[in-house]
Amino acid sequence: MTVARYWWRATRRTAWRPALVVILLTAVLGAVSLAAVAGARRTESAYGRYLKTVRASDLMVNVPSPDTSLIAKVEQLPGVRNAAAWAGLDANPVVRGRVDDSFLTDAVSSSVDGAFYRQDALTVLSGRLPHPASTNEIALTPGIARLFGVGVGGTVHYQLYDAATDKVLGAAAFVVTAVVEAPPALVDQFDEVEGAFLSPAATARYKKELAYSWVGIRLDRGTAGLPSFQASLTRLSTRIGQGYTFEVRRMDTVHRQVQNAIRPQAVALAVFGGLAALALLVLVSQSLTQWLQRSAGSLRTLRAFGLTRRDAALACALGPALAVAAGVALAVAGAVALSPLAPLEPVRHFDPVRGAQFDPTVLVGGALILGVALASALATMAWQRARPRLGTGMPAPSAVARAAAAAGLPKVVALGVRFALEPPAGGRKSAVRANLAGTVVAVLAIITAVVFGASLDGLVSHPDRYGWNWDVLIQNQGGYGSFLTSANPASFHGGDGNVDRLVESEHGVAGWSTFGFTQLQIDGQTVPVLGLATHRGAVEPPTVSGHPLNASTRYRLGTSPQKVSDQIELGATTLRQLGTHVGDTVTVGSGRTTRRLTVVGIVTLPSIGVGLTDHVSLGTGAMLSEATLLSVEGLHSLNTSTNEAISVLPSTVAIDLAPGTRPGSVVRPIVKADPGAPPGGVYQVPRSLGAAIVNADQMTGQPLALALSLGVAALVSLSAAVAASARRRRRELAILQALGLTRRQLRSIITWQTLTLLLVAEVVGLPLGLVAGRAAWTGFATSLGVVPVTVVPLVPLIAGLVAVVAAGALFTAVPKLSFPRTSTASSLRAE
Repeated sequence: MTVARYWWRATRRTAWRPALVVILLTAVLGAVSLAAVAGARRTESAYGRYLKTVRASDLMVNVPSPDTSLIAKVEQLPGVRNAAAWAGLDANPVVRGRVDDSFLTDAVSSSVDGAFYRQDALTVLSGRLPHPASTNEIALTPGIARLFGVGVGGTVHYQLYDAATDKVLGAAAFVVTAVVEAPPALVDQFDEVEGAFLSPAATARYKKELAYSWVGIRLDRGTAGLPSFQASLTRLSTRIGQGYTFEVRRMDTVHRQVQNAIRPQAVALAVFGGLAALALLVLVSQSLTQWLQRSAGSLRTLRAFGLTRRDAALACALGPALAVAAGVALAVAGAVALSPLAPLEPVRHFDPVRGAQFDPTVLVGGALILGVALASALATMAWQRARPRLGTGMPAPSAVARAAAAAGLPKVVALGVRFALEPPAGGRKSAVRANLAGTVVAVLAIITAVVFGASLDGLVSHPDRYGWNWDVLIQNQGGYGSFLTSANPASFHGGDGNVDRLVESEHGVAGWSTFGFTQLQIDGQTVPVLGLATHRGAVEPPTVSGHPLNASTRYRLGTSPQKVSDQIELGATTLRQLGTHVGDTVTVGSGRTTRRLTVVGIVTLPSIGVGLTDHVSLGTGAMLSEATLLSVEGLHSLNTSTNEAISVLPSTVAIDLAPGTRPGSVVRPIVKADPGAPPGGVYQVPRSLGAAIVNADQMTGQPLALALSLGVAALVSLSAAVAASARRRRRELAILQALGLTRRQLRSIITWQTLTLLLVAEVVGLPLGLVAGRAAWTGFATSLGVVPVTVVPLVPLIAGLVAVVAAGALFTAVPKLSFPRTSTASSLRAE
């Protein structure tokens, strides 16, 4: 240890440059790696913290009456730990003097006994919640605030109606105190409810306007207590009589879908952190190799005077070890400084934990792993350097260097190639291999990040890749209403026509289909399904593997089905959950109408369906023909008016437009004709992103940032390696200068050495990076359930690789960094 201390004191003044490189690389890449992994953990756990903070309900019970005594009976059922209710008002917003009765904007909810405040609490984005005793204060969601064009402090007006008679009661003015998000947050855009929220005092004031209510229930046993609670609810319904039924919405299903949508974002962050850690280990090891190489000559002298191998290894490793320790410590501090950036948007808005955080599991554990890995590599390299070398002759020439010389390339080019691929006299090939390996791994990681980022951007910008495989989507009453069709005109009353006639009469329609939605038992599990009926063209969600449904024929009025298909497609996540594969058969339905269907493909399902229910979404659900769906449900035709049929009847129309057709020219006549049942709820659905796509959209800049940081780190490490190589080759350079080469030509040799390393790394790293990028993206896309289209941005990639080569050669323009200034006489004095 004494020898090591003396060695450090003697060499520390000349070792500051390699020490600085090691510290910077370890600190920067370590901070990125640790922050990414800690951010992944924080992102993964954020939704659980949000649910705990807002005291989210286990289930929601729909009470078809605002009767507070009936609400109280539901809240007092056995097994209920906490309950909070809210009621819906019969009211429409008045925007710029006109009443807006749109189904998407007319939701007004009022707290009955603590909902929005102490249970299922609203998340305040700005302002404050309405005072519980106030009757003229209101909170708006962002969409409704934009509709009114107001913010906190503004005034809005609503037209109020008698819920029993639908008679107009007049308008009321409210002061906006907050812009809020209602739970459950971070759901698919289709499930986001835009509306307004009033206080408990307003509930008491507007009794006539109350139309329905929901009760949020938190059970003693969580979702495990749901069966017994539902049994109690059934008994309560029987006691009440009068046709009362209580619909129950399980919130754990919604929460699980949100968590599944967040998880790929967290996994991607962890993968980015792993790439940064890999680059750190390789590049820092490269720098450590160059640092240890500086002491090779002195160690041989000390070994000749009797210094043991252990002491020699310890002496040359002490300085690098201190630099590694300092870099790791700075990496931990940097990760803490970067921690406020996690979780990623939009999850960050709802995480109750804000600001800088210290994750001991990741930061302490990760720092130890990085430190041990680098220390192990350093110990191995130092032990090898301390071993006496018997041979000091010239190393075997590189085949590439021989080829460059044989090809008649200029001498400076041939020498630069040899310097890059061959060690100096008495040197070790490990140093050359470390330079090449470090640069290759850096290029591989950069290409992987760029391909992943381009594919991610391509996913977000191409709706067909996440299931939105049409130009226009029209729906009735959030999926609760049904469309009039030529097959069931007698089933409903109202409306100016049926969908068949309306859509077919529009000249801009290139193809169209109808969708119905429900849930079915598939191999014993409840799965949301989409019933497809294609009318013209193949307007349907895209099939990822296998093949699409062969038949999606519809029932005709009063007739037997033309054909009931025995095929079904599943989402990727549902396929995994069922433990089945394409080509297998599954049992669909229950009772006498159970059918065995063959899984013919994996389908990318859009996030649409019946609002406030478990519906198909990215990776989740199944698709079968409308005829098969009705058959499984025990229905013989669309000409039925039973309540059981409503949920599976067509409620959504998807339309492909001819080139040049404006969507409004097709949508307006259909919406105006109102071919729905019940009437008054037909509207165009804006493009609806799944929660996973919204989350992925926030990641599009991160792969590029990672690629840039890796590129800068690789260039810093390579520059230090080349400069160290030039110092070790002082004697060779001095001889070349004595033979007539100018300093400019010597710098050209160093430049070509750098270019050779970069070009070899790009030739090897580019194909490997493309393969790794494709594999990384395919795995990520498969986990999302989207179409896994890999995007390779050739022009930006080539431009980036050229820029890396140019940047790598730039440092040679600074002689102090690239070329030793020792004179020829000094270098040859020992000759």
